[in-house]
Amino acid sequence: MKYAIFDLDGTLVDSMTMWRSVGKTFLEHHNYPPLKYTKQSSNDTWEKDFLNAVREQLGVEITDEYFFKWFSDYVIEQYSKVLPLKPNAIELLEKLKADGVKMCICSSTHRFMMQPALERLGLLKYFEFTCHCNEFGKEKNQPDIFFYCMEKIGAEKPCETAVFEDAYYSANTAKTAGFYVVGVYDITEHHNEKMQNICDQYISDFSQLDFSKLPD
Repeated sequence: MKYAIFDLDGTLVDSMTMWRSVGKTFLEHHNYPPLKYTKQSSNDTWEKDFLNAVREQLGVEITDEYFFKWFSDYVIEQYSKVLPLKPNAIELLEKLKADGVKMCICSSTHRFMMQPALERLGLLKYFEFTCHCNEFGKEKNQPDIFFYCMEKIGAEKPCETAVFEDAYYSANTAKTAGFYVVGVYDITEHHNEKMQNICDQYISDFSQLDFSKLPD
């Protein structure tokens, strides 16, 4: 394998439980009662949908600016001090780096939020660059960002590039676009059976990766 695109949250860093519970944490921090429901949201709309639910159900007027600052401060603190790597992530990255594999991170998380984790966990030295959906302008339910990363990292075809993802929707996008996809188990993903069916490899620990099956 010569090229690899890694997701960060839930793939390299064990952070999805934090992301899934951030709304609950916000409510508890402010001594608000639980919401009766929350609208099913996409990655790029959940903040707005959560705030609307808080305002409508609890009658609390919270500004977008206040919530985003609280949310950003909380997430940055978790990245800076708490969140661990997935099992054997560093060992895999060390091997790939030693083998000359060109790697990048493709993430839905804002750059300024995840940067503390990259620095604290020593990840920066392994990657050529990081690419972020909010900067690129499209989410991973479209293949454009994967093609962009592929070309920037130096690959010519999707089939020669491995994409490591924990989320079914983005793994499916990459697989449909022709990439070699390694699914990484995460406890928060509700479509693990579908992941196993579409991925070229599906692992719960990076030590399980079969290098003989990776693209040439």
